[in-house]
Amino acid sequence: MTSPPSLRSFVLEHLLGDGARVPAVLGRDSTDVITPDRTLRDAALALLVLPGPDDRDLAARLLAALREFTDPDRPGFRELLDVTGAPHPVGDVRTPSAQALAAWALHRAGTLLDDPALTAEAREHLRRVTGAALTHGWPARLDRSWSTVLDGASPLEEAAVLVLAADAVAGDGSAFLEEAAGHLERYVHGDGVWACLTPRGEPDALHGHRTRASALAALAWSALHGRGHADAAGRARRALLHVHAHHGHTGARGYWDRSDAGSVVRVDPVAALHGRPDSPFPAKLVADHALLVVAARRVAALEDGADRELEALAQEATAELERYTDPFAGGVFHGQGSWFSTPVDPTVPLARHVMVPPRSTGSFAVGNTTYVPFHGKHAQTQLLALAALGDRVPAPSGAPALAERPEPEPFDNDLGHVTTAPLSEDRVDVARYLTWLRSTASGLGYGLTPYRSPLGLRSDRTAQTFSVLHVVSDLMALGEPVPDVPGVLTGVFATQNADGGFGEQPSLPSETFTTYCAVLTAVVLGGGDHPGFDREGCVAFLRSCQRPEGGFGNAPGFPCDAWHSHLATLTLVALGARPEREDDLVAYLLDCQNPDGGYGNQPGSPSDAFATFRVTGALIALGLRPPHAEKTVAWLRALQTDAGGFRYRDGGAESFVGSYHAIATLYVLGALPADTEACKQWIAVRQSADGGFSRAPGGPSETTDEGFIAVQALHMLEGKLNRSWAVMMT
Repeated sequence: MTSPPSLRSFVLEHLLGDGARVPAVLGRDSTDVITPDRTLRDAALALLVLPGPDDRDLAARLLAALREFTDPDRPGFRELLDVTGAPHPVGDVRTPSAQALAAWALHRAGTLLDDPALTAEAREHLRRVTGAALTHGWPARLDRSWSTVLDGASPLEEAAVLVLAADAVAGDGSAFLEEAAGHLERYVHGDGVWACLTPRGEPDALHGHRTRASALAALAWSALHGRGHADAAGRARRALLHVHAHHGHTGARGYWDRSDAGSVVRVDPVAALHGRPDSPFPAKLVADHALLVVAARRVAALEDGADRELEALAQEATAELERYTDPFAGGVFHGQGSWFSTPVDPTVPLARHVMVPPRSTGSFAVGNTTYVPFHGKHAQTQLLALAALGDRVPAPSGAPALAERPEPEPFDNDLGHVTTAPLSEDRVDVARYLTWLRSTASGLGYGLTPYRSPLGLRSDRTAQTFSVLHVVSDLMALGEPVPDVPGVLTGVFATQNADGGFGEQPSLPSETFTTYCAVLTAVVLGGGDHPGFDREGCVAFLRSCQRPEGGFGNAPGFPCDAWHSHLATLTLVALGARPEREDDLVAYLLDCQNPDGGYGNQPGSPSDAFATFRVTGALIALGLRPPHAEKTVAWLRALQTDAGGFRYRDGGAESFVGSYHAIATLYVLGALPADTEACKQWIAVRQSADGGFSRAPGGPSETTDEGFIAVQALHMLEGKLNRSWAVMMT
């Protein structure tokens, strides 16, 4: 494998455009710019991080790029420019932290270029920023004139960055730092720190704790420690250890970006809608990990002797930075997420952060839902990772050894029929469900729901490759014709990109996940030879998603797991192809098995029903017999509750989606749940009044995903679903 460029080389070669301008988000490299617009924050960070002591030419170029943000009419800097340098009106604001970073960057440029006038300008601008912060009560945002408060809340991140800038720029910043030290005390919450204060100066309990804010606060306190502030080092250490203790990523590695007021990581739609705008779903953000590395090392250096807890935090965060470094193209990915089975149980790995606020950096809108692909390479992430890691090329782990290939078990991959008989009529109202399902029709495809503009967290009926797969599958399972097959195929193939992969909608980035959905839809509808389908390009895209460890990620270079390894495997098999490094893939999948017979989503992760289905199905599709199948069956059966459903893991919550995965795994292994009748009833009572299905009895109908689960699982529980269909259509 060709070695990727070092992180600094990647930034210099791919992130810095003409005139050292920094686009906000890249895809794989500079040939795939996701967000060409430029932010003041990124321009300032580039000047703070990239030039070394002797890089005068680079410093001058970055300074010129920063100067393009200068507001010609008002003091300070605009905060958003387009790719050509034209200002966006929404950038005509004054965010204290962004303005302070610009002052800090000017000061660094003045130092590197030996320009006293520039350092004096930096001090003057920082005095303006800190003065406005004190005058207006530490606001989150001011207008262009510095006189009107646009957001009166006080995020900890804003205060912390102002402290760091004032400490670095020095000058007469000591008086401000005394005021700031007292202000930081208002965020202290036990061993942690509140992420924000309300406009009234009270703790914003709804916003809870944030990893990034905690790391920046720790850095701010370390700066104050250097100026003689008592207990500043202790405050910094406690803030970091709160993250270490409470933000650990369940069943995986690294740290979530948030916890609630009780220090619990959970989904919180109320906070997302009625608090500060955000996604209701926690995420693992690589930029946060970079700040944790820098903060943990700096705070540990304040004390004599080793600090094992801070060292463990720094090692964990460093490992995540390295794991999310692209081993092929270079650069660092944005992060990782999970869908939650309950508000506190992460279950399904997601390579996208869903329901983010409109205009989030690097985001895409699909109907009334906005999401950020985690396989984007955000400028801020690259620069912070470079500050944390230095200029090096992390070496990815190789594939585990394949001691013995599992026994062969031929797989016929026969998708020519779906069921052997109709569903029994005493369980669910099939006619009502079909009415609901057909109502999801939208253009040449199908949406996740039949609703045009729903409120809450509900998706609308905008066509998506994910929902098309499930609607087509259910119509075929229920013996109903798929209307306008040529039109559906045209819509599906319109989502294929030049790289061969498929997106959720036309022009959206390619993913293993969405490629699986599009290809399997096309295959079961007989469109494998459609003139609009670049089959070879699709196979090449999927093969490029295989990591050195043997597994597949959601995009080329993105970290692998059992979930995406399964989807890539099924798609290749459906196309009559194979993974290029099949033995490495098999070794990776087998390494996910645990002594209890179940499988984790990654080697070393605890067993869960989702990953167990994914690994089992991938092995079967490859024509291999899953080892220790009897232990797998016993472990899955033990997850069934008295109510009839399944917990998704030992000690975990009962889960509708997890129950499907448990039922499907048992079915493809030739088994059924211990109490099949209770399981049928448990599913049936989740049909909602309008015909769709909900994850909880009596709830509003959710998406075509829940409908697919109910229809396909009930067919399996009645022994009527084609086994090959159960393996391939998920």
